[in-house]
Amino acid sequence: MQTRLKNRKEQIVRLALEFLKTKGFENFSYQDIAKQLEITKASIHHHFPKKADLGVALCHAIQDWHNHEFAKVLATPVSAMEKLDMYINGMMSFSCGNTKICPLSSLQADITLLPEAMKRSLKRLDEHELKFIATILQQGRDNNELNFVGSAEDQALIFVLSCKGALQYSRVHGGNIIDSAIEQSKALLLANN
Repeated sequence: MQTRLKNRKEQIVRLALEFLKTKGFENFSYQDIAKQLEITKASIHHHFPKKADLGVALCHAIQDWHNHEFAKVLATPVSAMEKLDMYINGMMSFSCGNTKICPLSSLQADITLLPEAMKRSLKRLDEHELKFIATILQQGRDNNELNFVGSAEDQALIFVLSCKGALQYSRVHGGNIIDSAIEQSKALLLANN
């Protein structure tokens, strides 16, 4: 019985994550989840009494993905640029699809509507992602692979914003915009090499 409940909880979070990437947090309901999973709303409320509880669980699921993927990238003995490519490929596989966006970007779009617990979780997720990118950039600078202006933290912000902005724009303008934006961002990291 315990395994079944755990599996149901995981199913709810997985489906909610897909809805987050396609509809945004405020644009899906427990009814949407119940219908898709063919369960009752009461079953969802059993695991997540309020939608804010589900939202925090979504943030934890994203954090788990970050922890796993970021550790894998950092442990891979390749150049900083190759690590950035691994990040981009991972982000794209996690976020992309016909109408999907980055789950963090989706939550950021709803920031004024989110409960405080979710806002705090989202801020930690953002900081975690930026720190990860800054670590790669600093390693690249220390190894003389990358030569960029300003701090690694500032460049990480520019890089992440470029990737996520391109992902958002691609929903209107098509996928080529992502490749172009990412290539330009990477070129800036090599500008003086």
